[in-house]
Amino acid sequence: MQGNNNKNRKLAKARHKAERKKAGRRERGSALLVCEGKCTEPFYLQGLLKHLDISSASVEIIEGQSNSNAVAVVNRARQRFDQVPRDRVFVVIDAEQADLPRALQQCVTPLQRENKKKGLPEVRIEPILSAPCFEVWLLLHFRFCDQPFNHFADVLPELEASLPDYQKNDPAIFLKVGGGEGLERALVNTVLLRNALTQTGAISPATDMDKLIEALRAIQA
Repeated sequence: MQGNNNKNRKLAKARHKAERKKAGRRERGSALLVCEGKCTEPFYLQGLLKHLDISSASVEIIEGQSNSNAVAVVNRARQRFDQVPRDRVFVVIDAEQADLPRALQQCVTPLQRENKKKGLPEVRIEPILSAPCFEVWLLLHFRFCDQPFNHFADVLPELEASLPDYQKNDPAIFLKVGGGEGLERALVNTVLLRNALTQTGAISPATDMDKLIEALRAIQA
């Protein structure tokens, strides 16, 4: 396992260098990111976009509202897409939400159906889940962890062990978890975690944030 970890970290560093060389190139595509969280996720994503040198004109971030549930987040994504269509639409949601199955079912219905005559692709809402919560993704910026978690309260002490001053309303959260270097660690650790979950059949901790990063890097390219 250690040998694989070292290999993956070297690959991640090489990818990070390649991404830095892309800085300044014209952006392509657009995306809408609708968050369940009111502070942590939007602040993190704002820092991420700055790191990737992607403008708010290409990627719009919509913060969550007080007591947002999963279905409400999906509905907001649909409403915003109707106002300003985007190439891709993502919802960033905690998997511990009780109404998650209903929200995922609503994501199946396309926001925009394919129309070859008009050159329109099919657009669906793409869920980006973290189980049980977004803080799992932040924890992976510091270290690999496959310890089972049921709720946010289980994850928090583990995150605070690496980030003692963690606050959900910290505008500098992307930098606090290591900026670009922390991001690359998280991407490597996410792959390791997904492989571990495949072997054990566990469903937590888990995160789809690496899929969102991949999509944003495609816009950056």
